[in-house]
Amino acid sequence: MEQREIMQRALGVLTLTYDGAGSNDYLRMALKSLQEGVFSYEVKVDGELNEAGQQALKQAMDQVLSQFGWFTAGLLYAFHGVAQAYENDYEEADVQEILRQLALRLAD
Repeated sequence: MEQREIMQRALGVLTLTYDGAGSNDYLRMALKSLQEGVFSYEVKVDGELNEAGQQALKQAMDQVLSQFGWFTAGLLYAFHGVAQAYENDYEEADVQEILRQLALRLAD
């Protein structure tokens, strides 16, 4: 997946997070969306790894991805709170339009 595609996916996740405000599952849905391609991984190693090496590599990657997932969940939670505060303070605020414009800029 290219960097632009990852950034577009991130904007999509923010939009999903914003749109899912009425649901308690918005963080879970957003993280699931990121896992489909963005958080997937493949490690190429010169030569062959024995079974212990393969297990150690898998455990390390799983641990890193889990922590990164929680970090991302924190960012999404913060975005949701900031977007709500912004809309509460400014009636003319349109978070969805801002996200849409950012997505269009990335597409160019």
